[in-house]
Amino acid sequence: MSPSNALLRTFAAVPPGARVIDLACGAGRHLDPLARLGFDVWGTEAEVGPAREALAPTLGADEARRRVTTGAPDALGYPDAWADWAVLAARADHDLGGALVEAARVLKPGGWIWVETARPDDLYTLAEAAELVTAEEPTEEDGVTHAIFRRPGDVR
Repeated sequence: MSPSNALLRTFAAVPPGARVIDLACGAGRHLDPLARLGFDVWGTEAEVGPAREALAPTLGADEARRRVTTGAPDALGYPDAWADWAVLAARADHDLGGALVEAARVLKPGGWIWVETARPDDLYTLAEAAELVTAEEPTEEDGVTHAIFRRPGDVR
């Protein structure tokens, strides 16, 4: 599956080198394209093999193994205030609210999260509960909703 055009348009305005964590990286749909664009990418998934394989041609097998870790979008193994950006292509089986809370935890103050979901009905409520603010109104493209939220705080 190819990367989301909405994600690529968003990251066209982000300086290369920003640390990006993909909270549910799946088979690496977004990891490898972002790595090729110069971002410091990290990913978490229950089954890491496909994402590591997708990232290996760009970063090498050892680095892909280090950067794609086992986990769930609502239980990441990364420190607080660690990432500049988070990416969440939420599947139906994800706890979207839990993933947004966890994203807010790992984002630096002023950090951003790009969200893709097929179930946007309670997206604002869940983002607000995670103490995230709306940075870009949700839009629909190809049957899914994309939105950008930001963790409040001073950018460092």
